[in-house]
Amino acid sequence: MPEGLTAWRAYLYAVSFVALIVAIVGSVDLIAILIEVFIYPVPQPYPVPQYYPNLPGSVAQVVVGLVVWGYHWRLLRKER
Repeated sequence: MPEGLTAWRAYLYAVSFVALIVAIVGSVDLIAILIEVFIYPVPQPYPVPQYYPNLPGSVAQVVVGLVVWGYHWRLLRKER
């Protein structure tokens, strides 16, 4: 395979970068939720999920971002 940046490698780098950013944003949201959980007490009259509506989306961002990043990064490593 010729050295240099081909369209395929540029695609792999771009998708890896975007997926890593998605995972980082989800991680930041999760950290903010964890800080809120451990610092502020949960109000008693309502269930917990009502107070943390972003939790499922944040977990999904982290999981999907890391899976997509890992897959594309592994493809990049195989090409070397």
